[in-house]
Amino acid sequence: MKFNKYIIAGCVALMAFAGTSCVGDLDVTPNDPNQKLELSSVAEWDGFLARLYGNLYRDDVITTSDGGAGTFTRTHFNLQEIVADECFICEKWNDPGYMPLNFCTWSSDNEWIYAAFAREFFIAKMCSEFISQMQDKGAAFFDEAEVKARIAEAHALRGLAYYYMIDVFGRGPWIDENSVTGAIPPTYDRKQLFDAITAELETYVPDLKPAAEQDYGRVSREAGYMLLAKLYLNAEVYTGTAMYKECADACKKVVSTGITLAPEYKYLFCATNDRYVGNGEIIWAVPQQQGRMETWGGTTYLTVGAWIEYAPADVLKSLNKGPDAPWSGLRIRPELSKALKGDKRRMLYEGTFAEEIPDLSGIGKNSCGYMLIKYTNTTEEDYTNQAGLTNNNTAMSNTDYPLFRLADTYLMLAECQLRGVQCNGLEYLNMVRERAGMPAVGALTEDIVLHERQCELYMEGHRRSDLIRFGKYTGGNYLWSWKNGVLEGGVIPEYRALFPIPYQYVNTVGQNPGY
Repeated sequence: MKFNKYIIAGCVALMAFAGTSCVGDLDVTPNDPNQKLELSSVAEWDGFLARLYGNLYRDDVITTSDGGAGTFTRTHFNLQEIVADECFICEKWNDPGYMPLNFCTWSSDNEWIYAAFAREFFIAKMCSEFISQMQDKGAAFFDEAEVKARIAEAHALRGLAYYYMIDVFGRGPWIDENSVTGAIPPTYDRKQLFDAITAELETYVPDLKPAAEQDYGRVSREAGYMLLAKLYLNAEVYTGTAMYKECADACKKVVSTGITLAPEYKYLFCATNDRYVGNGEIIWAVPQQQGRMETWGGTTYLTVGAWIEYAPADVLKSLNKGPDAPWSGLRIRPELSKALKGDKRRMLYEGTFAEEIPDLSGIGKNSCGYMLIKYTNTTEEDYTNQAGLTNNNTAMSNTDYPLFRLADTYLMLAECQLRGVQCNGLEYLNMVRERAGMPAVGALTEDIVLHERQCELYMEGHRRSDLIRFGKYTGGNYLWSWKNGVLEGGVIPEYRALFPIPYQYVNTVGQNPGY
């Protein structure tokens, strides 16, 4: 992978505003007198910027029970996928917090919920401090255009954190570059957060560098508009007012740049998928590379964490498995397996495993839940690992984690057309289906759009939000295995469309209804 100097420098900058440690409260006061308080070189500024990006894959600062549990990618994947109809964690792991996510019975002391909220707020704190420092002192190191571009990047990263806070929690502390150090920031409700962050992004996204000019691993203008589109897509859920036209307008700005779909779906999830990142189908990714940007979250979690030790050796070899045994944790729910039947995007290994999951124990060759093989450690040139490589003798993945893809942009346009916006959405949906070798559809319906989103985007961290938007998450309109802890699926109450505020933050942020 081709890492630029900013990404490589991610651990270099050691300053108070890049390393506050108390994430269990809302105090933004620096606490380590040995940390550097002033930036004195371009390299240090590069390091600070890279540290903002590092928050998407690093597991530091936030204290959890297991390595990788505090990573942005892993926590938010869990809160989108395990709590819905796509996957579960087998009981073999017995790690804190997983079983309540499997059953949609979580409470405010769940470790994954805490880690997600803490990481979101920490990103907002760091990005706000970067913006403040860059506005005040950046001109001494960079020209005006570069100062504006870097400030825009920090706004986009902060916007990403608040997007998830809006989606997952519906309320949270508002902190920006004008926040007073040491003060407790105000709590905003869902609409206040939405209005504030969309206004910021509308202002600053145009200052981002276009993908064709941006460095690998950094946020492009197209990624900024994609983030805005995701917010507008869910605006009716977040605020009560639909904004599908605004969503379509943002999507059109992405499409108009000329980015195209990758020729092969499967190559978007292998170790050389960096060639599609940025100025390609993967509009925004969290880069990973062995020896430089390693994480127990991201695609490490979706490769070795999802592979099952009882799978045949030749199957595991074809995925370029390293010497560490597969963790046998992440498994596929039958609802996803059945939705993908007859679709070449169905990248699941069945073997002797059972599709149905009458229990979640996951032990043995005939255990429940198929194995995910969508994410691999192989290259595009040797996708089935005919060379017999062993992943450089490590469990760590080289595959970038895709946050946003162009195929999602196309499917959002289809959804916007379904909701009454003229935007050629049917044509775009059929382009996604054509790449998958599926026949074109002649009209858009809710079932078609939601089904296509699942087949194209499964296990990429979107499912819970999609089900909520289509009215199929809470209540009894749609049941899946072990929903509400019942094998055949049970009703979960409406308040579980949001997660609780972790108990560590309740005194300052308050609690969501029902918890």
